[in-house]
Amino acid sequence: MALLQGAGVVHIDLPKEKISKIADLPELKRIDAVLKALDKYVNAENRPAGDISDDQLVPHIESLLHRLGETTARLAHLENLIADLEPWGDFNPAHAEELRKHNLYVNRYRAAQKDPKAIKIPDDAYLQVVSQKRYPLFFVISHRLNLEVFHATLLGWPEMGLEQARREHQKLSQQQEEIKRSLAGLALKKEAVQKIYLETLNRETLDHSIAALYQQEYLFGLEGWLPAENESLLREAVEGSGIPLKLEMRKPAPDEQPPLLLKNNWFIRRIEPLLKLYGLPKYRDLDPSYFFAPFMILFFGICLSDAGYGLVFLLAAHIMEKKLGPKNPALILPLKLCKAFAVSTIVVGLITGSVFGYEFASRQWILLDVSVGAGDPMLFFYLALGMGVLHLSFSYLLGMLQANNFQGVLQKLATLLVLWGGVTLVSRNIWFADASYSQMLYYAGSGLIVLGLLLTLIFSSDHKNWLARIGLGLWSIYGLTGLIGDLLSYARLFGLGIATSAIASVMNQLAGMVYGSAGPVLGIPLAVLILIAGHTFNLALSILGSTVHSARLHFVEAFKNFFQGGGIEYKPFKTERG
Repeated sequence: MALLQGAGVVHIDLPKEKISKIADLPELKRIDAVLKALDKYVNAENRPAGDISDDQLVPHIESLLHRLGETTARLAHLENLIADLEPWGDFNPAHAEELRKHNLYVNRYRAAQKDPKAIKIPDDAYLQVVSQKRYPLFFVISHRLNLEVFHATLLGWPEMGLEQARREHQKLSQQQEEIKRSLAGLALKKEAVQKIYLETLNRETLDHSIAALYQQEYLFGLEGWLPAENESLLREAVEGSGIPLKLEMRKPAPDEQPPLLLKNNWFIRRIEPLLKLYGLPKYRDLDPSYFFAPFMILFFGICLSDAGYGLVFLLAAHIMEKKLGPKNPALILPLKLCKAFAVSTIVVGLITGSVFGYEFASRQWILLDVSVGAGDPMLFFYLALGMGVLHLSFSYLLGMLQANNFQGVLQKLATLLVLWGGVTLVSRNIWFADASYSQMLYYAGSGLIVLGLLLTLIFSSDHKNWLARIGLGLWSIYGLTGLIGDLLSYARLFGLGIATSAIASVMNQLAGMVYGSAGPVLGIPLAVLILIAGHTFNLALSILGSTVHSARLHFVEAFKNFFQGGGIEYKPFKTERG
């Protein structure tokens, strides 16, 4: 197993319960908790950690964290105690116990009413009010052990006096700072802790992988998957080890589902983290990445649709990639995807003339003026629905390629024909009602719809009983009404695109109004504050909405036509390195 772990090319099918148990092992969870705790002290003031061996590093940090937790809890208790004692002044609770020995009883009370005159005590008792904030606080001195004080609550004696509590608080605060400085010094050894974590992870992974062995008394065997191009690497590793092992290679059987290794180009690869949120394709299914990436990036640009916002987003993603990418390689692809989103936004923003929501006086340079007021927003609406038609059409074509039989192909073709037939009729009524070829469009659209309905009626089921087949076909025809809802879902592209530009324009107008009413001295800083806060809020909200709704159009409207997911990611059994 150590040989396979060193080769790092074989995917071993471990039981799912064993995979989940590896990350939940107590030792790994302990080290992970230590790493997360050290993150808080990376840039804090520190003192040298001293000579601590690596094997004692984690226990030592755990000990400091435990002491820090106890100290913090005690400080919180003392702070509450000090706040309670401050109205009473400094006193020693032990003195009250001494007075008890001489039959003189001192007790603390809180009045139930704000008026101290409502407090009733016997004539032989003495009352001293110490505070009248909110409800009065007072001492009562009496020779009686069980004294009844009406309209007041008896308070217990504290564990210590005010000054003693303050001294202990000061001492513990210093200890807390010392512990934090020690942890900050140990945070400089975070790489050593990460190395310990990886060593532990590799050891536990190896131990759990042994469970996948088929063992007998003198023989053992193992099945796994590896890419065909890595076969030579595995053979070289086995032959070079000198261990008498026999390797047998074969292609996957038709009923097997090997793990999936996506091989996409530099542009498409950036969509993979988002695709994995939905699921990977199965081994023999179509890879939706080449469909998902261009449409997702385009839809995001249409939703955000402001060149200024796109430029800010691009700069932010670029800076984050340079700063965070080397430390966390898992962020590189998502940040590259963000940069593609930003470029798409800049292009769409320049085409539609939207730059931070600014109202340009000269608009001749704008290719597609869809702004509210100066332009025609309905162009944007029709463009969004047109993108929906194109998007759904591609999904149905991919569904035809994905279909397992000819009947499945005809089902997707029928839906595609109904979609384009409806689009043809609607387009004729809106734009081409008076055109010379209007009648031809009417017959073409009607013919496509009728043909699609016939195919749906006949081929929606492969039932041998034609009566049952027709019944199921009628039900499938009823289901085609969902096409209208699917297509109208793409109006969200129009709504988000218009809303982003409109809110940006409102922020500009609001800043201008504040500047005009407050004057240059006060108006300039207020206007700048409104612009920065307003555009930042609008940008953040728009990025979130653009991502969610663009992904939804794929996950809900398109993927159901050809993509089911359920694939297993190729994860070779290997030695993890930091």
